[in-house]
Amino acid sequence: MKQNPGEWLRSQILHRNLEVALWTTAGTAWLGGAVLGQWFGLIAALLLGAAFLGKALYVEKSGWRVPDMRKGARAEETIGQAIEYALTRDTCAVAHHVEDEDIARIGDIDHLVVTPDGLWVIETKHGRVPKSEFPETLRRIAANVEGVREWAPGVRVTGCLVFANKQRRRPKPAYKHGKETIRAFADRTALMRELRKKARETGDSRRLARRVWELGKLEAAD
Repeated sequence: MKQNPGEWLRSQILHRNLEVALWTTAGTAWLGGAVLGQWFGLIAALLLGAAFLGKALYVEKSGWRVPDMRKGARAEETIGQAIEYALTRDTCAVAHHVEDEDIARIGDIDHLVVTPDGLWVIETKHGRVPKSEFPETLRRIAANVEGVREWAPGVRVTGCLVFANKQRRRPKPAYKHGKETIRAFADRTALMRELRKKARETGDSRRLARRVWELGKLEAAD
């Protein structure tokens, strides 16, 4: 169910673990068969079995590491719960893991939130973003803000980056990427405080709240 925050990362963890297990099993079985088989094919079988095991090791080590993906999933869950706790009015709504290509331009939107103040495009991180990756993180948020702005023309759209755990070095209050100003929150408490304040503002955003809620339901049905 894609309404649940962290669902995409959890599916990636399962896929990665299954892939590693399959390659490991294939390599072990092939090596075992080679030892029991004829000597003339032993060298070739050993090489192929070693290749299978090497592939398993490569899958395990390449790309995002499973522990990091688990931390990322927990971060999305933590921030998702904080958002839902902060928003209790019928003028507010949240959809998690929005990946509709007409809205999310790069990857997915971790949390799309509506308050009377407008829409919030929220990217979550469990810890410090390496300096080399930070520009790409801002680019992703800015691109998704633009996608949401086209989906809901005339509505204020705010991009924000929030960390699930407190940072040793507090981020700046905001960062610029092109024409976009992206707000940053050092922890979920700061985000909750801000969203609660926005939720109390006047303005009838019930129709937009229904659109976001329906978007979450449609994502969940895929």
